[in-house]
Amino acid sequence: MTELITPMMPVFANTALFIAGFFVLTLWVISVAMRDSSIVDIFWGLGSAAVAWVAWLTVGGGGTRATLVLLLATVWGVRLGLYIGIRNWGAEDRRYARLRQHVTEQGRNYALYSLRAVFGLQGLLMFLCTMPIVVAIAMPSSSPPSLLFWIGFGLSSAGLTVEALADWQMARFRRQRQSPGEVMDKGLWRYSRHPNYFGEMLVQWGLYLMACDTGLIGMLTIFAPALLSAMIIGPLGANLLERRLGKKNPGYQDYIRRTSAFIPWPPRQH
Repeated sequence: MTELITPMMPVFANTALFIAGFFVLTLWVISVAMRDSSIVDIFWGLGSAAVAWVAWLTVGGGGTRATLVLLLATVWGVRLGLYIGIRNWGAEDRRYARLRQHVTEQGRNYALYSLRAVFGLQGLLMFLCTMPIVVAIAMPSSSPPSLLFWIGFGLSSAGLTVEALADWQMARFRRQRQSPGEVMDKGLWRYSRHPNYFGEMLVQWGLYLMACDTGLIGMLTIFAPALLSAMIIGPLGANLLERRLGKKNPGYQDYIRRTSAFIPWPPRQH
């Protein structure tokens, strides 16, 4: 095991330094100046793409496997970052605004709190969740990509397509809806209440399969897609979002009853 991990130590070290120096400290300073902690969400995708480049540059490039993973991680991360940036730019996301108000009302320093509980935590999660990308790019391998790699690449590519299409459909709906209480149940959203989350999970598990193609170290990164999946479908992910939507919009409960939660499926008939 030591022989397998040793070549990766410089990559892990550079990844940790980048995340700590830029994603945590630099972004935190900018957020304090802007009074906007939600920029951390914009840079989740962009930061993850940058981690892929850090791994690539640390090992001096790579073959087919590394190149394809780098390309996929870059397209995924840049698209996600731009989408969230366009959606949220100009005002702090309401979730972070409520958190800021809550912490301030308790008489605590929100700037210091956000360094630990927002940027520090997100930085740790980024380090853990990008491990399949880092390993798939930087792990030395003399063999060409196997069938497992191509299955993972296809899964991630399909997930990226689903996620991008779902986000585009939702953005168009928000621009065109007639009333705040209107429910989005067209396109992919007719078959899944969270097609964007479903696409994201396909991306992450596909990246994991590509990492598995490098051997044991790649297989051990299963904690990354498992953690992300738990975050997406857990009580602080889709469940929290649905509770909030259900309170604000009575029609959303009917949408829940007839529509699959994640995996796209024909709606149930009443």
